[in-house]
Amino acid sequence: MSLTPSWNRFLLLPMLTAVVAGGCSGYDSSFAYSERTTSLMPEAQDGFKGDTEATPAISGVKQLLDDRFGDPQDLKAWLKLPVEFGGTQSAVAEYSAVKGVATVKFSVDEGKSLPETASSVQFVSGAVAGETLLISNWDAVTGQATLEGLPPKEIAAGDSCVIDGGTVMQSGRVLYMRHCSHCHGTSGDGAGPTAQYLNPRPRDYRHGIFKFTSTKDVSKASRQDFKRVLQYGIPGTYMPSFLLLTDSEIHALVEYVRFLSLRGEYERKLVNELAGDFSQKAVATRTEGGESLDAIVAELKEMLAGDIVEAATSIGDGVAEDWSMSDTEEAVIVPTVARVPDSAESRRRGRELYLSKTLNCADCHGVDGAGNGPQTIAYEKNPITGEPYNEAGLHDVWDNLNQPRNLHRGIYRGGRRPIDLFARIHAGIKGSRMPSFKNTPHEDIWHVVNYVLSIPFEAEPGATGVPVAAPVAVAP
Repeated sequence: MSLTPSWNRFLLLPMLTAVVAGGCSGYDSSFAYSERTTSLMPEAQDGFKGDTEATPAISGVKQLLDDRFGDPQDLKAWLKLPVEFGGTQSAVAEYSAVKGVATVKFSVDEGKSLPETASSVQFVSGAVAGETLLISNWDAVTGQATLEGLPPKEIAAGDSCVIDGGTVMQSGRVLYMRHCSHCHGTSGDGAGPTAQYLNPRPRDYRHGIFKFTSTKDVSKASRQDFKRVLQYGIPGTYMPSFLLLTDSEIHALVEYVRFLSLRGEYERKLVNELAGDFSQKAVATRTEGGESLDAIVAELKEMLAGDIVEAATSIGDGVAEDWSMSDTEEAVIVPTVARVPDSAESRRRGRELYLSKTLNCADCHGVDGAGNGPQTIAYEKNPITGEPYNEAGLHDVWDNLNQPRNLHRGIYRGGRRPIDLFARIHAGIKGSRMPSFKNTPHEDIWHVVNYVLSIPFEAEPGATGVPVAAPVAVAP
């Protein structure tokens, strides 16, 4: 596992200060730990301090998270993550230090090229790992650089480094703080200062779940999904369009939002390893049952030093693989048949499917498609607590009450293109009660799409549940 060094503070701090100063005074610009992290016993959160070399420090959840992701002012690039942090990965080919002048020649993998300009190099391995050194002169043809001053330790051939590392992430972080954090929060927790006034609530990225995607039901959102939402917004919500941003700005924002999502999902899965036995509630139950607190702390210490170290790596591998797969061809929903032509017969068949026991769309959306099905007045159970919610209706994974879409309005949050509606039916709406109907024949899905798109223009679509017969001519 490799961690790149933190990106230059002097590059990030002035930009962040300018952004925050123009926003809400007193707004915290640090990453917040989740409520589930802070519900752990203190030792699970903070780890154990080391007293001597024989008893080194043992990291808790907070330190494990900070080591891999850093802080908004001091971000870290965990290279295993499928995020384009920016910069050119390279290696030292030659190094010399003559009369106080340090010269480095860099090389890159075959098929890649060195940047035309370079101002800094960050070392990932070797004696100077963790150091960021400034470049005073740069030759893009030969890959030779003159450093500003001598490095603190000897550089060696083969040392891994990143030239001008973090440029994409720096740009994305500044753009995010300017355009997104007021609603979505610095940590991507959906708890920015404006969030309390918005309905629906801004997305909490920390689940790693995004509702409207072009990918299959088990896949993450793709980069193209993020780009589309940023460019066109989400109709019927407070998420605006950012079409005026340049392609490079959109790209930087996409990468930064992915970074926040990966951080949040990693934190959740790491906490899951400990919450069952070492949450404050679990510890209270265990001590009430006769276990001593000292024994519980000793058990936790052993676990943090062993199993959690392995879990921290395997969780990172799993999260990275899941997000990498989202940008593959295999993850994208591709209909096996072209769209069925929109016709009265197709709409009739779509309505039959809509009302059928197999799809049972009316259970949530209502017989007439007004979003008033019987599930909207039922009391669901919270999957975490097992207790019924205090309010009737459908809840998503963020515990927000979701009203099924009123199909009469013709407003579809995931997009109104026929392929968008096909994807909603095929994959469902991730994180919500809208299920996946991926096993439904694609031709039938197209019929439902044609019917749904017709509802805003029908007088009483499906009001009786019986297909409307064509008028019969009567002789005068």
